[in-house]
Amino acid sequence: MDKSFITFVAVGIGFYYLITNFVGDMEKDDGYPTTTMEQEAHKYDQYFGQDSIGREVIIADGVDRKTQLGAWKHSEVRGDFLSFYPQFDEMEKVIKERVNTKDLQEYLLDKTKKIERQFLEGSITDEQAQRALKEI
Repeated sequence: MDKSFITFVAVGIGFYYLITNFVGDMEKDDGYPTTTMEQEAHKYDQYFGQDSIGREVIIADGVDRKTQLGAWKHSEVRGDFLSFYPQFDEMEKVIKERVNTKDLQEYLLDKTKKIERQFLEGSITDEQAQRALKEI
């Protein structure tokens, strides 16, 4: 084979690799959500902040309950809250420390205490309690 042909093919492959990776990265990093799930997740970004040690907090004052619950369901706070199950006292502590909206905080604490009471009474099972907490 001719050396110039091999060089031409090698340069072509290198050029193709460079263009596809560079253009692909540009499309991913344009800063705009591309899927409906990404758009839904970023819909509530304005209601999140950080506390003094860098943890996410929910600040949703002055909006309706539906929006507050949407922010709750898309927050890291909810994941941390659920990770403490079945330690209800720790779960309530997460709500008190990281939900900075008074009416949302009261709503979540009320629901959590209700589920805890039902669980301790034995009227709901472990799985039902977990499912109820996830549905808040």
